[in-house]
Amino acid sequence: MILPGVPVDQDEREIEESRESYREWLAGPESFLAAVARHELPIGETLRFGANADVDLPDAGARLEIAASEDGFRVDGFKRGPGIVRLGRYRLRLSHQNAPAVVILDPEAPRPTLAPRWYPYDARFRLTLSLEPDALRIALGSTREHDRSAERVGWFAFTLEGNACRLAATRLIEPGVPKDSLQLFFRDRTSGETTYGLGRYLDLEDSGDGRYVVDFNRAYNPACAFSPYYNCPVPPEENRLPVMITAGEMTPR
Repeated sequence: MILPGVPVDQDEREIEESRESYREWLAGPESFLAAVARHELPIGETLRFGANADVDLPDAGARLEIAASEDGFRVDGFKRGPGIVRLGRYRLRLSHQNAPAVVILDPEAPRPTLAPRWYPYDARFRLTLSLEPDALRIALGSTREHDRSAERVGWFAFTLEGNACRLAATRLIEPGVPKDSLQLFFRDRTSGETTYGLGRYLDLEDSGDGRYVVDFNRAYNPACAFSPYYNCPVPPEENRLPVMITAGEMTPR
C-alpha cells in the first residue's frame, strides 16, 4: 500500500495500481474464483452446453455447441481461439493448453474466500538483464495429464544476495499465445512457505535496448493457487533459485 506523503517511484506506483485492479478483477464475474467445473474436450470431440444439454446449465437461456480443434475451438461452427464465451449468466472459458477444456464460470455461485497478498515493493528485485539465446523445444510439466508445449528461448544470469542465479525464459507454443510472449516459471526458497508451493510466474518486458526487465515485484501466482479447475505449467527443475525472492505475490490468505 502506498502511504500518503511517502515518496514512491513510478514502477512502485504502477505495481500498486495493478494490484488494486487485480483485487477488483478477482471479485468479478470472470475471476478464477468464479470457476465451478471443468469439462475436458479432446481434439475432435464436441460438447453442448446449456439447458438440457450434455452439460446442463440451468438458466443459461440458450445452448452452445463447442468442439476442440488443433488450432483452437469451433463455437456453433464458427472458428475462435481460447477465451471467454457468454451463455446466459455463465461464462465459458475455452482453454486449449495441450489439454483442451471448457471451464464453467458462474458469477452467482458461492466462491472460496481467498484474498491475494503481496510482499512490499522492493527495488532490489527489479533487474534489467540480457538474454543469452539458447532455443530448444521443450515440454513443461503441468497440473493436468499432458505436458505443455513450449520453447526455451534462452537464459538470464544474475546475482542476488551474493548467489549466482540462472533462469530459463520460456515461450508457450499453444493457440492464443502471442509469438513474442516470454515468461519465467520459477521456484525459490519461499516456495511452499510464504509463496505458492507450485511456484510463480513472471511475464517479461522488453526494455527496448535488447535487454529485458525482470521485475520479481510483478511475480504472480498461477490460476491453480485459487481454483482446482485450471491447467498450470510446472516450473522446470533448472528454474529453482537458491535464494528467497521476497517480492511479488504470496500465497492467498
